[in-house]
Amino acid sequence: MDSPKYALETDPRAPASAYGDGVLALCKDVDGLFAEPGPSHRARFELRGCAEPRGELARAVAEATVAGTAPLGELLVRTADEQLRLLEDVRVLARTGDVVTVEAVTWPHPEYADDGEDGPAAAETRCVNLVRVSPDEPEERTHTEVTFLGCSPRGPLRDALETGTEDLPAAVMFQRLAYMGVVAHFEGRARLVDLKPSRRHYGLFDLTVLVDRCDLRVPGIGGIWDLWWWQRPEEPGTWARFPSGTRREWLVQAERRAWDLPGYGAGVATYHLDGRHVVDADSFHCALGEAVLGPGGYVADNLHGLAKNLVVGVGDTLVWHDADTARACLGVRPLARHQPPTFDRIVTTLEATGLTVVLA
Repeated sequence: MDSPKYALETDPRAPASAYGDGVLALCKDVDGLFAEPGPSHRARFELRGCAEPRGELARAVAEATVAGTAPLGELLVRTADEQLRLLEDVRVLARTGDVVTVEAVTWPHPEYADDGEDGPAAAETRCVNLVRVSPDEPEERTHTEVTFLGCSPRGPLRDALETGTEDLPAAVMFQRLAYMGVVAHFEGRARLVDLKPSRRHYGLFDLTVLVDRCDLRVPGIGGIWDLWWWQRPEEPGTWARFPSGTRREWLVQAERRAWDLPGYGAGVATYHLDGRHVVDADSFHCALGEAVLGPGGYVADNLHGLAKNLVVGVGDTLVWHDADTARACLGVRPLARHQPPTFDRIVTTLEATGLTVVLA
């Protein structure tokens, strides 16, 4: 198949099957993937046999005892089998003896937290066990069908179709590809529920999978993928055509192609940042990458990376045009924990690299 846009693979985390590991199909297009994602799933858990709460957990338990519930944020739990599990957006509901009841976000594909050097910074709580006590939501509410169109079966899936077996792989992963089959974006996991000859692509198949609604992609992201399909966009300001909620994906694609950026110029430089569309942190990083390295340029997607990656010479200047747009949208001080960087913090970070920042 020439220039497939999607690949379906076996899910290595699923129970072993006769299909092994590898690509199952290459597909021309997809239907149903681009829609508003569903809300994050929340569930109730019991932390059983826990040590005496300390730190933020102790504070939240005490507050919940009085108020009935208390926000906690992240909670890192190590169970008796030495598994480390990270719960996010946690609210403490109650404590009875050595059992703490919490509510937390459950992602579609929960994973054990990394216990290594770069693992989460949340304080660790030791418990004998972590048990989900709320029932799963009905699948018809949490999942939806997505159909990959014009698929060419590969490897074991092709062999299964040729032999007429009905035992198809249930758990699959899907990925977005760029030109020449390079992975452009990891998408998610799904369950294969139907396979039939394609009505639009002769000799190929349409594969329908059941996808968690959280794995859907905001409309507009498909346009970014198509734009970056072959090469870096060449027209200035192209990133601004896309809604602010999709610009994080622009940065993902820009970073993926950062290996062939032209590099920084020699001598004293004056960069001009077009601030007309800088309405959030992602927009700022899109605009900065373009100002410094040209259309599709990439410096970083956060301020820590900016401070580390931006190459600044003595006397270099950044002229931030229409800076008042960002000042109004980003504000001057954070409203709560984990808020995006403020306008003042962005300017301070730029100046700390050695740049002279001129707000125009």
